[in-house]
Amino acid sequence: MRACRLVGFALILGVFATPGFAVKAGRIAGKVKASEGSGLLGAVVTVFNASGEGGTISFTRSDPSGAYAISNLTPGSYYVQVSREGYAPRTQANVKIDPGRTTTLDVILQSILDLVGPDNDPRNWDFKTVLRSTSDRRLIFRHSAPGGAGTDMAAGRLPGGEKFGNSFTRAAAVNVTSSSGLSSDYTVYPTNGRNGLVSNFAFAEPVGDHGRMLFTGQLNSGYDSLWRVRNTYNYRPEPGNDVKLSVGYGRLSLNGLTFGNVSRPASFFRQDPILRESPVEMLGMSVEARSKILDPVSLEYGLDYSRLSYGSTKSVFSPFFQVVVTPSETWTVKTAMASRRPSDSNSLVLADGDVLDLGDPTYVALIDGEVRLSQFKHAEVSVAKELPDETSVEVAAYEDHMEGPGTPFAISERSPGRSFTRLAQLRQDQAAHHGVRVSVNRRFLDFLSGSIAYVYGTGTALEMNDSPLASNVLARDLVNYLHRSYYHALTSRVDARIPRTGTQVSTIVRWYPGTTLSPIDLFYDRKDTLTKGVNLFVRQAIPLPEFMGTPGRWEALVDLRNLFDQGRGVLRTSDGELSLTRSPRSVRFGLNLNLF
Repeated sequence: MRACRLVGFALILGVFATPGFAVKAGRIAGKVKASEGSGLLGAVVTVFNASGEGGTISFTRSDPSGAYAISNLTPGSYYVQVSREGYAPRTQANVKIDPGRTTTLDVILQSILDLVGPDNDPRNWDFKTVLRSTSDRRLIFRHSAPGGAGTDMAAGRLPGGEKFGNSFTRAAAVNVTSSSGLSSDYTVYPTNGRNGLVSNFAFAEPVGDHGRMLFTGQLNSGYDSLWRVRNTYNYRPEPGNDVKLSVGYGRLSLNGLTFGNVSRPASFFRQDPILRESPVEMLGMSVEARSKILDPVSLEYGLDYSRLSYGSTKSVFSPFFQVVVTPSETWTVKTAMASRRPSDSNSLVLADGDVLDLGDPTYVALIDGEVRLSQFKHAEVSVAKELPDETSVEVAAYEDHMEGPGTPFAISERSPGRSFTRLAQLRQDQAAHHGVRVSVNRRFLDFLSGSIAYVYGTGTALEMNDSPLASNVLARDLVNYLHRSYYHALTSRVDARIPRTGTQVSTIVRWYPGTTLSPIDLFYDRKDTLTKGVNLFVRQAIPLPEFMGTPGRWEALVDLRNLFDQGRGVLRTSDGELSLTRSPRSVRFGLNLNLF
């Protein structure tokens, strides 16, 4: 009898466990439209837990007609966010999902240029529940999507904090900027992207489920013209593990033979074309990998190979690695060795948050008609601690040196009836520096953050005492009057973001006593401010139309560097003075386009 009751109970459980008695999942679908009624392509629709705090359930992007759909949602109440570049984001709480039914949610986004007040469009958030659709052929559903303004997706994270997965999407980015010096009496060559017109571009095309091809390049048209292209295969078998294989080619024309040629263009173009064009051929190959070993340890390592030809040929090998250990949620220990110095002017950010470094570890300069090759070497060990109230502290020790001569700088001679500018370059022993950095970062509000860094390190500077030598004699032997000493340097940074207008403003103020010709803590300076001064960086989102039928993020930029013309050294001579600087006052402006 007992056995019969057990069998009957099992049969009852089996009946209720069949699909017919299972709770059916729900679905949300609808259209994202502009205020004039047209569908918006590429809008990001994200579904969160009912609280709206973390716990991303799923997300997708709207198709060319603005339609979207997200399936397999457990019945209940959800929080929905819709965003797109150039439009104010919308959020809605308590969106009900019924079992086996489709909740239709149509959203109207308002263009940033049309915003006149905080009131929502009365047509917005039009939603109702209908029977499940029998056809999804015109809708798209993806498990990865690029981010938009006002979200963390530009940093490679979903609004709930999760990182993107290992699948890739097609994307492209273009950056065009123009720079010019605001000071007429001195400058710095080679330009290295700080003067003239600079163009960076990247295109990513998925290959299979876990790979993509990256085609990147740079074109600098200025006094030192440069072009180079690179093809990269990126394989990502799982999140946190990447392998990249790259090969590239480029040419650099060092036209700046002497500063006298600038004022005598006719004689410059009568020279031998080989001397005038000064071509340097550059062949580069690299392999790099990123791996995560268990939870606390991640590795980044690789090798850059550069082959440069200018009359003779020189090969340069540049290994690099970085080890990051996170023994707990609040502690991070990092050690790194690198040759390629990251900088904003040589970087592009794809829509999924991946940062592409287009720079090269080899520095090329032409001094007195002779090509000189140098290679950066950087080593660093740091410990970081997360504190309450979104505050972090980092302590780092670093060492920088160059294999080969240091970066060039300009010397302006001034004496009665004479004004002349020439190039000079630090010796290898003068370009080696080390120091300790302590930095504090703090997020004050959602749209406001700041940091302050203190560095105690070495720098190479000019003795500022009066000299009995003539200016032309001193200029020729200036490197013999340089010395290294320790400096206290302070750098403060404030970043502000205005979500409604898509404006980002950054201010960097750097100060240290005296005047140095070598940057202090060079690898920490991604903005290339280089010397003490006040710098202002503005990024403004532009709600322009779609580009060739593809949604994208347009952004205008204006950089004002060294606003008050600081960091300029002046040395008195017997017949005048010498002035020199590493970072003259300049303005940079341009346009970014990020397609996804």
